[in-house]
Amino acid sequence: VIQSGVKLWPGKEVDAGAVVKTSIIWGSQGRRVLFGRYGVTGVVNVDLTPEVAARLGAAFGATLPRGSVVTINRDGHAGSRMLKRAVISGLPSAGVNVKDLQSVPIPVARFYTRKTPAAAGVHVRISPFDQRTVDIRFFGSDGMNLSKHEERNIERVFFREDFRRAYMDNIGIIGYASDAIPLYSDEFLNRVDQRAIRDASLEIVIDYAYASTSEVLPDILQKLGVNTTPLGARVDPTYISLEQEAFQEERKRLAIIVAALGSDLGVRLDVGGEKMFLADDTGQMISDPVVCAALVELVLRSAPGCSVAVPVTLSSAFERIAKRHGGSILRTPVDIASLMVAANNTDVIMAADGSGSFIFPEFHPVADAMMAMVKLLEYLARHRVRFSEVVAGLPTFQVHSTTVPCSWESKGAVMRRLQQEFAEFDIQVLDGIKVFFNEWEWVLARPDPDRPLFHIAAEAQTSVRSEEIMETHAHLVGRLAQNRP
Repeated sequence: VIQSGVKLWPGKEVDAGAVVKTSIIWGSQGRRVLFGRYGVTGVVNVDLTPEVAARLGAAFGATLPRGSVVTINRDGHAGSRMLKRAVISGLPSAGVNVKDLQSVPIPVARFYTRKTPAAAGVHVRISPFDQRTVDIRFFGSDGMNLSKHEERNIERVFFREDFRRAYMDNIGIIGYASDAIPLYSDEFLNRVDQRAIRDASLEIVIDYAYASTSEVLPDILQKLGVNTTPLGARVDPTYISLEQEAFQEERKRLAIIVAALGSDLGVRLDVGGEKMFLADDTGQMISDPVVCAALVELVLRSAPGCSVAVPVTLSSAFERIAKRHGGSILRTPVDIASLMVAANNTDVIMAADGSGSFIFPEFHPVADAMMAMVKLLEYLARHRVRFSEVVAGLPTFQVHSTTVPCSWESKGAVMRRLQQEFAEFDIQVLDGIKVFFNEWEWVLARPDPDRPLFHIAAEAQTSVRSEEIMETHAHLVGRLAQNRP
């Protein structure tokens, strides 16, 4: 629906079902929904302008009780600062107070929101995947991502422009929070085995990626007696977003430095402080799924019989690792929000996504690379092992993955036909359709929530067989997506 007087310039995309109320001149999209996998995402000053951000803040504030408090923070980029201030201007107009944390890592912002009487939180950052794009992320009073229902409420107010306007004497107050980092650090140290780490006299190389973790973690590591060789230990907005090739080069550089110095571990933190990437004590880059498996091994070695949550895409080797220690694996859909819910609502001791994110719910049920790194050091110190030895003791696994284009309107039909195709097999319908052929072989077809495509993942005992299963079923999904017999 395009309302009267609205202009659409050439080359614009309008989602099916969208109601376009304002002219799309500079932007690229007419949105049907606001929220995607990473919150509200758009090109800075094109899709997400200060006007849009202010309306978004007002819409968010309208879903919260009058007089409630919202925390807000950002990364170091000027675009993030601009949009954060625009969001701040919208919140008080709905009678909501604002606590500005300025620039802190995402886990610190989530922790502060959880530990204080705040009703919700907002984080504004440049996307790590595209330096032109910004993500505005929202979380609730528990520091976790908003539910789909809460996101839909914000969208409803935003698109209807049903904003709640406060009277003059009820306009929200904007203040600053200077105690966020001390509050986080004190609780952090209470949740780790300080003596074990201190006695191990570990030496690590840590790459802060020129982000705000460099203003939080060094003090913690100093108190734990960890000897560090820091890289990128200052905030520099020009390094916020890296191309994949540049990122891999940074990881290789880290591994080379670890080998040259003979350190116990090399760690690179992502810009938001939510993910960690490792090089072992021999100077080898360790893939993210293997790092995840190694952490599961160490966690269950320390707490036999406990549960660990991982997504359905990861190898069946995780069940074999858990079986060694009398533990169990809880499978979740492939998104960090589902892992947070699993970590918060069950007896899970750790949750991990296999791509660098780790959650230790004893501290807080959100992805926190700083806590994950220190817990890893604690386990290595407690069991007196080197990380390379843990990796060498893991079962091998072969998982291959690819993507297949599929239009939005065909996704449902493809899912139905896949269920019919594999009715005779053991099927798991948790996130897509996962078909188990035997104890060692499976394939997963999963529709992407944000893009018109399917993800296909497969595992077998050999790399050749795994790739063969993946290609066979990618061809099948492609044929079904084109409605061919």
